Amino acid sequence: IDDLQNFCVKFKMDYVAASFVQTGEDVQFIRRILDEAGGQDVEIISKIENEAGLAHIDDIIKYSDGIMVARGDLGMEIPSEKVALAQKMIITKCNIAGKFVITATQMLESMVKNPLPTRAEMTDVANAVIDGTDCVMLSGETANGSFPDTAVATMSSIVSNAESGINRFDVFNFIRLMTPKPMSKRETMTSSAVQAALDMNAKLILVITNDTFTVRLVSKWRPNCIVIVITTSSLLARHCSGHYGLIPMLIQKVKPVNDVISDAIHFVISRKIMPDIEFLPGFSLIAVSGKNLSMKTFDLEVEAYILGRDMSTSIPMNKKTSNVTHSFKSTRVGYDLLCSAVQNKPKTKVICTLGPSCWSEEMLGKLLDAGLNIARFNFSHGDHKMHGEVLERFRGVCAAKKSAAAVLLDTKGPEIRTAMLKDHKNIALTKDQEIIVEAVGDRYTSFEGYKSETETRIGLSYAKLCQSVKPGNRILLADGSVVIEVVEILSETELKGRV
Repeated sequence: IDDLQNFCVKFKMDYVAASFVQTGEDVQFIRRILDEAGGQDVEIISKIENEAGLAHIDDIIKYSDGIMVARGDLGMEIPSEKVALAQKMIITKCNIAGKFVITATQMLESMVKNPLPTRAEMTDVANAVIDGTDCVMLSGETANGSFPDTAVATMSSIVSNAESGINRFDVFNFIRLMTPKPMSKRETMTSSAVQAALDMNAKLILVITNDTFTVRLVSKWRPNCIVIVITTSSLLARHCSGHYGLIPMLIQKVKPVNDVISDAIHFVISRKIMPDIEFLPGFSLIAVSGKNLSMKTFDLEVEAYILGRDMSTSIPMNKKTSNVTHSFKSTRVGYDLLCSAVQNKPKTKVICTLGPSCWSEEMLGKLLDAGLNIARFNFSHGDHKMHGEVLERFRGVCAAKKSAAAVLLDTKGPEIRTAMLKDHKNIALTKDQEIIVEAVGDRYTSFEGYKSETETRIGLSYAKLCQSVKPGNRILLADGSVVIEVVEILSETELKGRV
């Protein structure tokens, strides 16, 4: 609570990632804590890290702004071979609900020490993009790694290439088919805008709004082209950082649509957002705005614009059979794609964990240049003073580079420690042996575990352990290297387990 109210709200963080969320009520509690301190604009990302989170995933998605698939802790709570299935399930549910989703943990882990990732890691990142993730996250690669900017550039390159092989029609049709009906008016209008962009092969979608919900819905439909969000709200500009395909363009005041289109094209060219696109006659774009350019966009208007003459009827039909392989109705890959360079700005966003390797202004600038969209502050390490200094430095670099990159506070999970061992001697545990686990609370520094001829007993600092587990549950110690299955609850503070 202290981190939420006295840092997250105080320093106007854009996102907070809540650890070990288990129910929708947990999310609502965090929302109240933030709102009471004036943090209504902070968006909540729920980290799915345990079986309870999976069991209540629909309710958690309902009350969250975004979801993080925290594969590290999740892989200790459920069988590790099930993590890939959980990832696909969570991403699909978030896509259908229109909530952004982050895939995290060990994505390019080998780049902590090496300038190149393994091919398996690159494939893992690409598969997350094809699954439908909005963001991919780097942890130790940027926080403590030897090649932080190279890791970000590599991540950006992987996601950009993966996106080029996605079958946009099938993805759009799947999400639309699975979205509950009847749809709201704004869902209908935004889906129509993306459908029009697909049908016309439009190169840009412009969304003129200050409304977060509208841009979320445009992103939900996974458009085939870049979406430029034209807004007077710096908050909305930063919140675009978590959503697929959204690039913010801050303006001072609302202009007529034709002027906005001209400014947007200049913005795309000057920022080199689509370096391989030429604005020739026949170039088409879709504009989404509120009626009479209302920036609140409760009533939406969708219009198509074509630069110069409409070239669609003069383009000859290609009668050759396409040499393209469709797999799982979500990818579309041919030989030409495999042999050509992809230069477009990636639609999938990159989250970078800040740490000693990238705290300098120079390295923060390199991360932004390489593709950082959201800077993650990991509150499992450091204090408010240290994080505050880095935050101020990061925002200064963003201002110098005119970047709308967002900032995310990742909360510290519960710290459960094993108690001391008698005479500080290790205890040898064997598979299937019985063990007594005692919830010693604050006494973990004085309690002494032991192994005798009749029993083995250890202590844990979590005072409510016996009220939180039941027979059949597993207790994981030392990052999962020791697993204790609960056999029987003996009392309010003791349980019997099997190693």
